[in-house]
Amino acid sequence: MKNRDKILLGIVGAALAGVAIGLLYYTEEGKKARRKIKNTASEWADSLGSLYESGKESLADLSQKAITKAKSGLNKAKEKAGEFTGQADEFANKLG
Repeated sequence: MKNRDKILLGIVGAALAGVAIGLLYYTEEGKKARRKIKNTASEWADSLGSLYESGKESLADLSQKAITKAKSGLNKAKEKAGEFTGQADEFANKLG
């Protein structure tokens, strides 16, 4: 795309944005549209806040489960290590 085309595209884009702003701020329908956009944005913000809190709670639950499983695994590993140590001691006593 040539610079001339880019400039022309920028001017057309700016003009369209100006028209959209004019329609939103200077017409009765624009006032209704702004109100509707504001309400929708507010609803989305509330939904996003709820989703965030739900995700935060799920993450806390998941991390607690992971900690519990890790501790359980560590305890099992300690038990197995103790058993192995005991067997190694018995074997060493038989040899010595």
